[in-house]
Amino acid sequence: MEYYCAMVKSGREEAFKKKFEEAAKKSQFGPEPFEDARVIFFKKRMKNSKGEKYQESLFKGYVFFSASKMSPALASAAKKCPSFYHFLNSDQDIRRLEGRDFEIVSNLLKFGETQGISKATFGKDQRISIISGPLLGFEGKIVKVNKKRGRATVKIDLCDNEMRFDLAFDEIKATF
Repeated sequence: MEYYCAMVKSGREEAFKKKFEEAAKKSQFGPEPFEDARVIFFKKRMKNSKGEKYQESLFKGYVFFSASKMSPALASAAKKCPSFYHFLNSDQDIRRLEGRDFEIVSNLLKFGETQGISKATFGKDQRISIISGPLLGFEGKIVKVNKKRGRATVKIDLCDNEMRFDLAFDEIKATF
């Protein structure tokens, strides 16, 4: 399976995914079948200051396509959906994710499209140790920790763009 990234209108990622899936079910893509193509829209679970949980987009303005190959017909079908901007690198040079980009998306998919809340401990030196959850693969990329709000800011380079996003964590009290 190959993965591709596309930009869509920020806040409309889920609507784009639904429109694409509806069109696929109705066979509106023409003669070529797209049975294995799907849109992946990553979300994250967060907690507000009152401890209430909610979900929001992990990569605002980005969706990912999973397909055996990106055919011209599949690309055309995506472009016809509302809120679509363009594929990365460009609509004329659609590149599949490779190397580190592929690893990041593959790692996140292990936890599903909705990234849960990680479990973390803090040592004597206040260094964070992620013991489970979607932050597990990002230990070296955590750039900021807000223990009070239970969030860690993660930095990644994805599709030649530096992205920072927050993920929630629950602190597990460690006994020393």
